[in-house]
Amino acid sequence: MVDTNQEPVQNKGSVKKKKSSPKKTAAKNKTEEKAVVKKLPLKKESAPAKPQSAAKVPASSKKPALANAKKFFKGAWSELKKVHWPNRRELVTFTGVVLVAVTFVAVLIFLVDSALSEILSFIVPK
Repeated sequence: MVDTNQEPVQNKGSVKKKKSSPKKTAAKNKTEEKAVVKKLPLKKESAPAKPQSAAKVPASSKKPALANAKKFFKGAWSELKKVHWPNRRELVTFTGVVLVAVTFVAVLIFLVDSALSEILSFIVPK
């Protein structure tokens, strides 16, 4: 579909711009950077708003707890339907990756702890 609200494009090659000196462009940029600051009238501080109490809500607008629970479980079930559940092969693969990573980190922590314990035993004799 063609957008008919487009403005015609000018050929930039045919229009030549005069080069201005760096001093003139710097002065021009400084004047463009100055922003107009408008002072707004100060608002008077009002007293803090009183919190609304739950007693003011009419009893007819409250939903029964059973209806809320039913709505919650219905929503949870619909979200569980959207989940991509892994098949057996993916499950075994992911479990293996997790076990290898946990074992690697445990061995690394053990080695660092042992090395620091040996270094500390030389510094602080028993």
